[in-house]
Amino acid sequence: MTWNDFAGGRAVDPATFVAAASTLLESAVAAAGGAEAARTDFIAGLEASMSTSGPYATLRLDAGLADQGVRGELRENAVAVSEMILDLVRSTSGTPGVTDIHSSCVGYAWTPPVVERLINGSGLHAARNLYNEWLWQLVLLRDALIPFTDPSQVRVLADADGLTRLQEARDWFAVQVMTRRIAHAAIVRFAAEAVTGGHAEGAYGFQHEGAVVLPPVALGGELLGPAYLLSRHEGTLVAEDTVYFVQGQEDGEPTNTLSVPPRAVGDVEVVGLTDRLVPGPPDHPVRARPARSAWWWASTATSGRPTSDVRCAATATPPGPPIRETRAPQPPRSTPGRDARCSGRTARWRCPKAASSRPAVSAR
Repeated sequence: MTWNDFAGGRAVDPATFVAAASTLLESAVAAAGGAEAARTDFIAGLEASMSTSGPYATLRLDAGLADQGVRGELRENAVAVSEMILDLVRSTSGTPGVTDIHSSCVGYAWTPPVVERLINGSGLHAARNLYNEWLWQLVLLRDALIPFTDPSQVRVLADADGLTRLQEARDWFAVQVMTRRIAHAAIVRFAAEAVTGGHAEGAYGFQHEGAVVLPPVALGGELLGPAYLLSRHEGTLVAEDTVYFVQGQEDGEPTNTLSVPPRAVGDVEVVGLTDRLVPGPPDHPVRARPARSAWWWASTATSGRPTSDVRCAATATPPGPPIRETRAPQPPRSTPGRDARCSGRTARWRCPKAASSRPAVSAR
């Protein structure tokens, strides 16, 4: 007997997943024989496991490189996601439906009240398995939602085993955020695994099932808002169902650009960013080179992984005040997306240069 109806793979939002997992909680409560008191202890145990500090935390974000803004941003979002999941758990009523289940031991510490209920007594093997699986699934859900600014709207890919498929990806992500300087590409990679089931190495965003996932500032977010998290917005940039946005190349060199096509997704205008932002008006004395941006995407036709059919489309950054030049700006050489050419040396598509009337943001 299974505790969900996700067989075959299904995209589900947090509320749907928590409602399905409530069967495990209620079954554990029934097997432990503690009624409402046991339920209270089990939920308190989940809350301790979702903490970002302390002896029962499953993802410690209170140590490491304290000067990293990214770790603080992830920690704050992890707390917010945990609170959302706990609210869903407390407000969702389920019914017992599973008598026992095989649950892998993942080494999470249980709180003393949980130990008292599940260890000190006979005939509690099923209760231990059910509680362990419920705890494990909701910790996986919490971690899968940490990269997102709008976790309640995110749909993760679940199957008959819930989110167990994310175990290796989650362990890798935990190592990144707890012990290393966290690269933005690492956050995107784990987010993509949770949502698409595919591997997005080196991407800064992706599109899947009618929604784009990109840094908030690229989707009309506040300039000084979250810098490392991702936002999901309904709408598409390209026709393919699943695509990953990765850094393009121009003339064999990386463009050092975070850019996407300058087009609207719903009511949001998607914009491109060049290098890092520095204070100052457009005519700041330290003026950067004119922007050259390109976005690349890889379609995922098999196994949720990028295929070798790599294409690109040239884009121009959104129009803005002209740069003070001694000569007139050159017009665009081509219509965006229609003049890509194949390089015989690399056997891949390259983008021609894209002209822009907007000054690039200076990178000091």
